[in-house]
Parts: sequence; structure tokens; C-alpha cells
Amino acid sequence: MSAEKNIEIVQNAYAAFSRGDMDALFNSFADDIQWLTPGNSAFAGERRGKEEIGGFFRLLDEQWEILSFEPREYIASGYRVVVLGRYDMRAKSTGRAAASHWAMVWTIRDGKLARFQEYTDTSTMEAAQSA
Repeated sequence: MSAEKNIEIVQNAYAAFSRGDMDALFNSFADDIQWLTPGNSAFAGERRGKEEIGGFFRLLDEQWEILSFEPREYIASGYRVVVLGRYDMRAKSTGRAAASHWAMVWTIRDGKLARFQEYTDTSTMEAAQSA
């Protein structure tokens, strides 16, 4: 698949997330998707498969209000797409805001998102949730 097509797959997944269409988002995932997130919180670690990723998004919804989510730049090479962006969120438990620039790396296999790895400032997110 071309780099342009791979970028389009990732852009469609972000668009689905932004409009709250979780069915469309999950349809873009490979059944055995690998999901890696940094940090020391309940979000951190490795998840595999759509069921475990569903748990990630349930936790996200329970703990955070997303104020903005902005993918800003897409860089593709072969089957990988790197997205640079920023988000602003508010911890539901404390009401404190957190913001961070991020890089998200996607691997595409057979037209599906097969691997996700995020790089972000986890300390700002953890501080916003601290009492």
C-alpha cells in the first residue's frame, strides 16, 4: 500500500475517534492489534487485541474529559505512519487540566491498524490526576 493510502487509514481512524464513532474506529483495527502506551498509570503498558483496547478507551472515558485532540502532521514511510499532535484534557477526579504534545506511531498491515505506540509527557497527565 502507498504511504498516502496508509496516511488516509490513520486519518480516518482519528476522524472516527473525534466524532465518537467507536465502531468505525475499532473496524480500522486488526484483530490482534498491539497497543503500547507509556507511563506509570492505569493507561500504561501493552495491550493486545480489540477487547483489551476497548478497556483502554473505557478507562479514558471514565477518567478524562477530552477538551481538544489535534493530530497536526502525518509522516509516512512504507507501512508506518507517525502522527504529531497535541491534546488538552481534564481529569474528572480532580478537575485539573493537562496538555501535551505527542507522537503516535502506527503500523499498517493489510489495510488495518496493527500496532500503535504513543510518546507523550506522561508526568503532566499523572500530575493532573494526583489529589
